[in-house]
Amino acid sequence: MFRPFIIIFALLIHFQLADAVSFGVFNKSKFRGEKEFSERMKIAAKRLGWEVSIFEEDEYLKTKPNTYDFVLCLTPKTRDLRFKNEYLVLFDPTHHFFTTNGTLEAKYRKYAGYLPTYNDTKLLEEDLGLDGSRIYSKAWYPLVQYTPYRKVDPTCLFYFIGSWGNRLQDEKYQTLQHELSQKPYTRFFGNPKRGEQYGSAFKGSLPYDGITTIKEISQMGVCLVLHSDTHIKYEIPSGRIFEAVAASSVVISDRNPFVVKNFGDTVLYIDQNLSGEEISKAIDRHMNWIRENREEAIEMARKAHCIFEEKFLLESQLLDFYYFVTHESLKLSHENDIESRAVKSLENTLNYNR
Repeated sequence: MFRPFIIIFALLIHFQLADAVSFGVFNKSKFRGEKEFSERMKIAAKRLGWEVSIFEEDEYLKTKPNTYDFVLCLTPKTRDLRFKNEYLVLFDPTHHFFTTNGTLEAKYRKYAGYLPTYNDTKLLEEDLGLDGSRIYSKAWYPLVQYTPYRKVDPTCLFYFIGSWGNRLQDEKYQTLQHELSQKPYTRFFGNPKRGEQYGSAFKGSLPYDGITTIKEISQMGVCLVLHSDTHIKYEIPSGRIFEAVAASSVVISDRNPFVVKNFGDTVLYIDQNLSGEEISKAIDRHMNWIRENREEAIEMARKAHCIFEEKFLLESQLLDFYYFVTHESLKLSHENDIESRAVKSLENTLNYNR
């Protein structure tokens, strides 16, 4: 139960943090997944005793340079950089910041550094003049703040309707959603314009506040995680898999290599290459198995949550990135002072909202 606190405490001691870390996050509100992730970072940062500001273009232009220890840019913007310590988050090697042949557009090559979610960064290094030091050495994932384990009642299936890419456009996913909407256990969430066609199965939109989605998944007990074809091709996880395991839910996922590699047999899988009808039948079989093997399914969820605690805490990712940003300028401090600051940050972490 106390493992994640021990991890965070050890990291705080090891990285010898300054008293008040402050960072900014640039995001446009129309990018809803990034907005949700921004809010999760805000929660995690607060637990660490840090300060974080989330702003769009207008606020960005008004902010004085050198206000923050670092700035994370999650979405494209139209103006030049205002901060020397601004880092570009690259959730996808094909969208927003890249040309059709996969190279980073020239206007995005002036950032202090880059945080790719994907592993193959050879082309990015070439774009940056083979300066690999500007690339965060670990993949940057849309993680979730520490959320305590709770034993769920796995009776309903949570699914957030896809709003971009092939999950929105492919007929297969439209068929799958239609088939699932006929099942009594299905609970759809998302954009009402796309969800209302599914009648009583659609339960409405959710606020992007970093908390509500996780609570809703936990309440449903089972979460369906479907990645885009780009996610699967580049072995990139979506934020949903981290939300699902943080929520202690039973997870039904496609065979994204990232999920298979990191969560193994703690997750139930479907073959994303099947037709919509066949995927629906596979999900139905999983739901029947969960109902008939409730305790075994809950144990799978518990093990997946343990993996989340050990490997995918957002607090740990923020700490590690702070070290990446500042390691060359960090100065050794008095041991007692380090410990005092670590304990204070640990206390902030313990005071989470259940």
